[in-house]
Amino acid sequence: MKKLRSKVVKALKREFTFECTISARMNQVILDVKNIDFEQHLGQLIQQTQQIIDKYFPQREEHLCLVIRQIDGNHQNTFKIWKSVY
Repeated sequence: MKKLRSKVVKALKREFTFECTISARMNQVILDVKNIDFEQHLGQLIQQTQQIIDKYFPQREEHLCLVIRQIDGNHQNTFKIWKSVY
């Protein structure tokens, strides 16, 4: 699981268009975003995250837990991307 999370972090850092810090901690991939209206852009953040993960890791053998947090704010969203069905 740790290996997949590390690869996901690298892929997101390469492709993610929102200004953020991306890391992996405690079985989660964490995106700390800044300089956005969190509620307005949350859907785009989740969609872009899903697209990047599906592009680079279409065949996943484990679930991924992701946390999107707003830096300098009180907003946070946690969601899962389920493993692939074969």
